[in-house]
Amino acid sequence: MYKFFTKNRQYTNKNTKWLIGILLTTLLMFTHLYTDAYIAARYTVQQIVSESSNVVFGEIEEVNTKRKTANIKVEHNIKGRSEFDVIRIRFDIYKGEADHRGELARFLKQGEQIIVCYLQEDGRIDALAHTRGKWFQLQLTKDKERGWGRWGFTHFEKYLNQDKVSRRDSTKDFQKELRSMLGENAIRLLLLNTSSYKEEIPVISGINKVTNRWIAYNQTDDRNLPGLSKTDILWIGCRSIGRDGRYKLNGSQEKRIRDFVKNGGVVIASGQDSDPDRPCGTGWLPEPLKGLESSHRNDFQLTSNAGELFKAPNRIRSGQLSLDDSWSGWNDKFEVLATTNSGKQIVVAKLRYGKGMYLITSLHNNRKEQVRQNRPMLENLMHYAVGFLNKSK
Repeated sequence: MYKFFTKNRQYTNKNTKWLIGILLTTLLMFTHLYTDAYIAARYTVQQIVSESSNVVFGEIEEVNTKRKTANIKVEHNIKGRSEFDVIRIRFDIYKGEADHRGELARFLKQGEQIIVCYLQEDGRIDALAHTRGKWFQLQLTKDKERGWGRWGFTHFEKYLNQDKVSRRDSTKDFQKELRSMLGENAIRLLLLNTSSYKEEIPVISGINKVTNRWIAYNQTDDRNLPGLSKTDILWIGCRSIGRDGRYKLNGSQEKRIRDFVKNGGVVIASGQDSDPDRPCGTGWLPEPLKGLESSHRNDFQLTSNAGELFKAPNRIRSGQLSLDDSWSGWNDKFEVLATTNSGKQIVVAKLRYGKGMYLITSLHNNRKEQVRQNRPMLENLMHYAVGFLNKSK
């Protein structure tokens, strides 16, 4: 469902020997129903909500410590519409290194409010539940003959309950936060990302509020952009539309993006990837622009149009950004805010189109250290975009 650390079965990659990213949308969940798999990577509340098909508020209406069962009455659908009036939990079966069954029996209290975030798809449910300041996991597989049974408790979360981006101590306050995040006044952001470049995801998803507006975060690797019509900001993530000279958007997808901006949406592009003989495609833009293969650099010059972008909420000076492949060949419909290479290449440019706006950058967000360097700029871009949306209401 989310990002798991499984002690029984370890995975490796070039960045870490103990972390495997298993996104909920891939449906590559646990090998077995019950396993000791902690979410070890930093995972924000926004990511949990985004990658859940359903978020429900309920009340724990029964806890049976002898039978090791509990029932949750579903009271409110905050995201999606649950087919369950009652979520029935069992905690009588144990597999894994840490046995949390007794802890859960002592922890659950009848009459307490509880939040359940889950994905339901293809006869499979994977869930994170939260009550009284703690996250724990539930899982369920639908039986072909008997249908849905009881949701199996696996364990209390170790890392989610410690990290400030996911820890929540008050259920009542957490419910208010989720209502605000998913309410009508929220700015809805969709991040188009690729499985190869994920380092900017926790930064973007972690920007959950700008002034008085909550950011309702969603992400996808589907270039058809499901849910775009209900989105305010489309963030085109690092190398998500092209890599190594291969441009990956088709004409229909390009038109969807152009229409989205024309109708009032904002697109933010986290750089691009071009080869000398294969520049990044720009059909998603209504005006011509050329992608350039460029050397990594961090120097830039502001133009008279820079305004507040490099000032709020963070002051950003030349030498403080990680930059890579850039853009050239712009016309006077682009408003260039910063350049590099003696004014020959774009660092950030704005393009108004219809009711909306593009923010095009040459940020280099491939690796963790580069994203850490660019983090203040990512925050400034979000504030700038929300400011535009507030003024255009």
